[in-house]
Amino acid sequence: RKLGSPLVACLPGTCAPVGAMAGRSRSLVVLPLLAVGVGSQSAHPLKFEFSRESDLFNQGKAIEYFEGKYYNAENRWSLNDDHLQEAVDLGRAAEVEPALALAAAQVLYLFAWFRRSGEIIRENIVASAQLFERSIAVGGCDNSITSESWIEQACDIRFGQAALLYHWLGDTDADAAQRDAFRTRSYGFLNYLKTVPRFAGVAETWTSPMQMNFNQLRFPDKPSKPIWDSSKVPLAMFMEDNYPVFRAELEAIVNHPGDLYEQLRKADGSVESLATPGGWDAIRIVRYGHWNDMFCEVAPNTCALLRTRPELVNCPYVNTNYYKLMPNAHLKPHFGNAPRLTAHLPVIAPEPLRSGISVGHEHSIWQEGRVLILDDTFPHSVSHWGKEPRYVLATWFCHPCDENTDHRQTCPDEI
Repeated sequence: RKLGSPLVACLPGTCAPVGAMAGRSRSLVVLPLLAVGVGSQSAHPLKFEFSRESDLFNQGKAIEYFEGKYYNAENRWSLNDDHLQEAVDLGRAAEVEPALALAAAQVLYLFAWFRRSGEIIRENIVASAQLFERSIAVGGCDNSITSESWIEQACDIRFGQAALLYHWLGDTDADAAQRDAFRTRSYGFLNYLKTVPRFAGVAETWTSPMQMNFNQLRFPDKPSKPIWDSSKVPLAMFMEDNYPVFRAELEAIVNHPGDLYEQLRKADGSVESLATPGGWDAIRIVRYGHWNDMFCEVAPNTCALLRTRPELVNCPYVNTNYYKLMPNAHLKPHFGNAPRLTAHLPVIAPEPLRSGISVGHEHSIWQEGRVLILDDTFPHSVSHWGKEPRYVLATWFCHPCDENTDHRQTCPDEI
């Protein structure tokens, strides 16, 4: 069977698990550089350590290996043709070695969505969806296990990514019958999730795969929405009030004759695998409590202002960056982690109506000086249709309903 052709598979509970991976009591056995034959094709040696006992181990090793091939000095993060073929070969190997399914699914999703030219490789996305699906049984993810085991076995990732990718494929396929088949598959995963104890609190409100989100799992009785009313979020008002300060310092960086922006990016940038090659990069301001001293030296007022916000400085997982999105760039659909919200302030976005974001079923356009408050634990994606780079000051901040952090926000009754 060609990788990317329809996969005959089953949801948990409807067939036996693939392989013998459901049990978790066995010790880890690592097999280095295993050669795996696929059908009548020649064997494809794996270039990372491999275990038949832990697909999570394989996922980590595969990502580590392909990261080394993906990130490159010219900032066009992508795999070359030879390494793309390695990713495809890994997917083929996973067809006969179930413990590789999760690793192959992640590699194809993270690193083989785009060619270096920016072309979307659709067959790799189909294969990734199929392999995430196959990994569900390998991981022993069904509605009989405890919520603790569900999380430990990365079942959220397996189900969530399968549902997300099948939904994207259903939205974008040119063939009506295939669109319906992909959508049916996506909704099948959503409906099964509703039978899992971990999702009992959201079973009635999630009516589409695009309503899946991780904040609602944390706060099932609190308001949940992909895009919040920014007028009800104090941080949003603060960022808008100080927009002129942020813009003045960013313009000085961007217009510096020594290409200061690129110096800052290279010195301490953000490593991502979401965007069209060369289409998106970032300068770190603060990440997990660690401030970028080099940035703060050239933008002291920006850092001083952000340091006054308790929903940032008291938030252990804060991540604040300037994101630069290039024309014709796209970010693939993805989930963020809970518990948090995200604020986006377009600081330099000279072309109104030319770049925007989809979060769940909602869509918005970036406008200079206007903050968007996003629950990025919903599926979200980004596109830029203009001709000029767009710079956004983006920050994660504590969810207002999180009672475990002194963020000094009030959990709203409505959003």
